[in-house]
This record gives sequence, structure tokens and C-alpha cells, in this order.
Amino acid sequence: MSMQPTGGAPAPSPVLVSIGSVGVTQDRIVTPSGTWPAAQVNITAQDQSSSTSHIPTWAIVMTVITVWFFLLGLLFLLAKERRTQGNVSVSIWAANGQSHTEFVQVFSEEQRVDVFNRVSYAQNIIGQARWRESAAGN
Repeated sequence: MSMQPTGGAPAPSPVLVSIGSVGVTQDRIVTPSGTWPAAQVNITAQDQSSSTSHIPTWAIVMTVITVWFFLLGLLFLLAKERRTQGNVSVSIWAANGQSHTEFVQVFSEEQRVDVFNRVSYAQNIIGQARWRESAAGN
């Protein structure tokens, strides 16, 4: 008995990047709204998050404790803590008029940058798929 594959359907492409519930393979974009060829899709991201700067609680406590002994204790008030919250809206449009919008929640600057990097990578994959499609058509 041979261990060779007997044919059938080709193995599905692996997901190269996921953005929320959206998966991007080498030749397909898989969303809850449907699956589309990568060469026929546009993807964009819009930042809807906000970043604020606060004095952390520990700095206020340390200032109250040390200000009575040293005026240098006021330097604790210079400490800042940056908080980011909100979401990044990722929109995908197919050539047939269908679309899907995914809202990815972010709780830090690193998460926000990660979502934009994932979208950039997906756009790169889409560009490669379009190039392959145009090269195959010639």
C-alpha cells in the first residue's frame, strides 16, 4: 500500500495574516461576509482610537508622602502615563460590490500599530495577487 496522495482537491492555502475575524491567504480574503479572490479586493484601515496622557496614581501618592520632607518630591508629578483606547476600522471591498467592516479594539499604542502593520501586509499580499493575475493574463 502506498502512502502517496491519491489526488482530489488541493490543500487550502494557509492563513498568512488575520485581522480580527478576517483571514488573508495568498490568493483569498476570508471574511464572515464571504470569501473573495485577493486580486479583486481593496482593504483600508481607519484609526478611531484616542491617546491620553495622565499622571499615574503612584506618582501622586509619592508626591503627597515625600513633599513634606523634600521639595524634590514634586518631581514625581512629572511622571506621565500614556493610555490608548478605541478601535481601528478595517474595511474590505470586493469588486462585486460586497464589503465587510471589522472593528478591532485596541488598548495600547503597540496594538494600534500592530493592526496597521497587518493591514499593510494584507495590502502587499493583494498587490502580489494582482501582479500574478496580470502576469498570467499576458
